[in-house]
Amino acid sequence: MNESNKIKIAEALNKAQSVMCAAKKDKKNPFFKSNYADLASVFDAIREPFAENGLSVSQTTDVLENGKMVLKTLLLHVSGEYLESKMLLPDEPNPQKLGSLLTYYRRYSLMGISGLPAEDDDGNKASNKEAKRKEEYITPEQVSILEELINGNTSVRQKVLENCDYDLNTITVQRFPGAVKWIKNLIEKEENVE
Repeated sequence: MNESNKIKIAEALNKAQSVMCAAKKDKKNPFFKSNYADLASVFDAIREPFAENGLSVSQTTDVLENGKMVLKTLLLHVSGEYLESKMLLPDEPNPQKLGSLLTYYRRYSLMGISGLPAEDDDGNKASNKEAKRKEEYITPEQVSILEELINGNTSVRQKVLENCDYDLNTITVQRFPGAVKWIKNLIEKEENVE
């Protein structure tokens, strides 16, 4: 994290955060049967409080000397002060997948630098002992089952990865049966279109 040495941006961000509402979880994640706040919702939540307090944000990509790509998120103040955050992006040769990843990283980087939370739609779960226990993730064998179902279908694979943070290993044991069913439905829909 890079930052300037002055405090005007801190004061402005403090004022903006005092009136910012959480980003609305207005998008559905069919894989996990949950809602999430997309990038547009995050921008909607910060736009007015930032504008009223002389703040703006810029997000760009850059290539490091070693060839790795980074996302740079810059929080700017009209005084010239700034905060900068850099996030290393994964190597992804497929431009479509990279675009999806970039949107995902932009959303979380923007929420992080602005201090913006997503609205809490599962407050009751947080107090539930069942939700507090450590989640069990699927086994390598179960990951293989999902890979076999996907069977090299790039569009289905992309949809699945978008719904599990681009890592099949993050699917919980409880969600595995639903994931299998969902993948089968995606494949069936594609076959019916053809």
